[in-house]
Amino acid sequence: MKVSLNFLKKFVDLEGLTPEEIAHRFTFAGVEVESIEKLASASKVVVGEVIYCENMENSDHLHVTKVNCGPKYGTLDIVCGAPNVRKGLKVIVALDGCTLPGGTIKKGQIRGHESNGMLCSLLELGVDSKYLSEEQTKGIEELPVDSQVGDENVLGLLGLDDVILDLKLLANRSDMYSLINVAKEVNTLFGKELHLPKVEVKETFKANFPVDSKTEKCPQFSARVVKGIETKESPKWMKEALRSSGIRSINNIVDIGNYVMLVTGQPLHMYDLDKLEKQELVVRDDIEGDFVALDEKTYKLQKGDICITSNGKVMCLGGVMGSLACAVDEHTKNIVIEAANFDYASIRRTSIRLNLSSDSSQRFVKGINPNQYNFVMDLTADLLLSLASAKEVAEVDTYLKEEFKPKLIKSSCEYINARLGTSFSKEEIYSALKAAHIEISDDKEGFVTKIPDQRIDISGEADLSEEVIRILGFEHIESKLPVTELFVGGLEPNLEKKRMVRSYLRGIGLDEVLCYSLMRESEIKDFQILNKDEAYRVLNPLTDEHEYVRTNLLPSLMNTLVYNKNHSNDNVAIFEVSDIYSIPNKKHIHLGIALVGNDLRRYALSGELYSYYHLKGVVDSLLALFGVEERRTVLARCNEKEFHPGKSATLKIDGKLAAVFGELHPSTLKKYHLEKENVVVLEMDLGVLFETKTSLKKMEEISRFQSVKRDFAFILSDAVTSKDVLTEVRKVNRDLIKAVEVFDVYKGEHVKEGYYSLAFSVYLNSKEKTLSDKDISLIEEEIIKVVESKFGAELRK
Repeated sequence: MKVSLNFLKKFVDLEGLTPEEIAHRFTFAGVEVESIEKLASASKVVVGEVIYCENMENSDHLHVTKVNCGPKYGTLDIVCGAPNVRKGLKVIVALDGCTLPGGTIKKGQIRGHESNGMLCSLLELGVDSKYLSEEQTKGIEELPVDSQVGDENVLGLLGLDDVILDLKLLANRSDMYSLINVAKEVNTLFGKELHLPKVEVKETFKANFPVDSKTEKCPQFSARVVKGIETKESPKWMKEALRSSGIRSINNIVDIGNYVMLVTGQPLHMYDLDKLEKQELVVRDDIEGDFVALDEKTYKLQKGDICITSNGKVMCLGGVMGSLACAVDEHTKNIVIEAANFDYASIRRTSIRLNLSSDSSQRFVKGINPNQYNFVMDLTADLLLSLASAKEVAEVDTYLKEEFKPKLIKSSCEYINARLGTSFSKEEIYSALKAAHIEISDDKEGFVTKIPDQRIDISGEADLSEEVIRILGFEHIESKLPVTELFVGGLEPNLEKKRMVRSYLRGIGLDEVLCYSLMRESEIKDFQILNKDEAYRVLNPLTDEHEYVRTNLLPSLMNTLVYNKNHSNDNVAIFEVSDIYSIPNKKHIHLGIALVGNDLRRYALSGELYSYYHLKGVVDSLLALFGVEERRTVLARCNEKEFHPGKSATLKIDGKLAAVFGELHPSTLKKYHLEKENVVVLEMDLGVLFETKTSLKKMEEISRFQSVKRDFAFILSDAVTSKDVLTEVRKVNRDLIKAVEVFDVYKGEHVKEGYYSLAFSVYLNSKEKTLSDKDISLIEEEIIKVVESKFGAELRK
């Protein structure tokens, strides 16, 4: 939004204010001024009169002139190349040393002729070519014949001694698209006196011109008939006002509409009354078809576009552009003025779709004053009477969905100070709100405010507090750090534990996968070991392969193995950690692992087939990772149909089923077409592992004395488990026995049927001394005695 200070002076006193002061105060009050520009720029220019003009010899365009510049500068010889220079013409003379936007003028010689300055066009003073006629752009500026020779205030004579403030308006200050409201902002911030226009128009006849709206998108529509107008050139003051605001003058009728829009912020449209299909205007949004606009282009209308119609035909695309069929031209004598309020969202959609953005549509999109249509109509009619010689003015016909009600907002000084963190007095708050043209009255709970019609952005107490602080100044807010409660950062415990599991498994060489959570009905029934709950069914599955929400992970991992094997990936070690959901509203955290092929070492130079013991090692490591002692776990043979009965196991922690792992049953392998493969899988309920309470790890000093290792081998019945044996061995001397590890299990030659050989190592160490042979022998004897007596074992020689 470009604001001319010369134009603004018509509505508010700017005496004593510099452009820089206005820009600074506006910006810090929430209305940013992007730039301060001069409309034109020139120093050392003077009004001159050409008293001699002849063509220069040997040139097809240069002229030798003598220019009278008044008593101060006398007559100057100047060479000029403009085609319209001639004797008797009043011109703009740039003297020696004059600074123009294009550079500095210096006297010199041109083809042997002395030139002591330059005759200027408005282009050379910095005026944009879009505001100039073709003649003005091709030649020098022709000043009025009554211009005073020697007058040095050339920019003032031309109305170019103006400063333009370019406002960067945010969505909340749509009222500032009106020059009257810009003047009110100056009054608010500087206390300067306002000079707002007051007009009274006497209606001379009743037009009986019906208006109506058939859509919710137009809550107000006003029209006024004016007859006997004359289309002609606009006066100089109006041209200058429009030019300084970035609008080119067309004719007095068009210019009056643009002028009123700049002053009030209300877009107008004018129809040629005699070209309307019927003496009526009806707003609709249900029309489709072609529409020929003022730019003579054809546009496709869609349902939802706001159209102003007459006898069913579109006369205007509301808020965007009028129709060529009822355009005002030089022959127009009678017009209808429209001032309406349209739905901003509809205007935005239409203007974007048709690529027809204008000053009018921009104002409707931002929002306009909903209660100024009568004033706007009177101001427009008054200008038509004075500038277009209008003969008759009808009364205003208005469609109004509902009577306008001013906004009333209750608040209190306590609320405003609490929200702002200030300590303003009641008088200061009242003064600030009144300065913003907000009416205020006391209430038993605080005060009640009546919001000005143009401030559609003020809707609540928070907006009132913002008005107070922007007017009184943000420097009143005390600068201090907010008081905040500090917390120790970190992840939710289960999430942190899930990350630990994933990190460990990736660290030992497994690849993490992410499988679909949906599967077919037949797969849901496989591996129902850890979770036997009912599965959720998708109401409208895309395919039968994605019909049920999985309740266990192993079916998904088995499908992933099959996919990899089918793509010649023979050695696969994958895992997945995922949340599992089942009826009724249950959630579990599961870990699934699937191994097939070889555990490769030294790249592919060596390796061994994956087996039960690979997963047993993973289970032991996970238990150790979370501090779960072996004595709290129970391993048992797995009897589930999917697993090999002699090469699989279940794991319980504190009596709760936590995992199942091992090699698969041949029938399961056949079902997944993996009959020839050694497949080892694991599924663990991580929730059981995570919820197991463990004590903090205790740190102890490393012994300075040498450790001793002793190996034992016993013949045991198949009914005796190695775990029971190792547990009893540890009890022999908990202080000196640091570890017991199995290193061999043997069945075969020299071991009778129903028995097996168990070999294990016992590690001894003392923190106080080096163990003697006697100490060691006593422990050895006790171990042998315990194992033989409790398990009926036989020590192998």
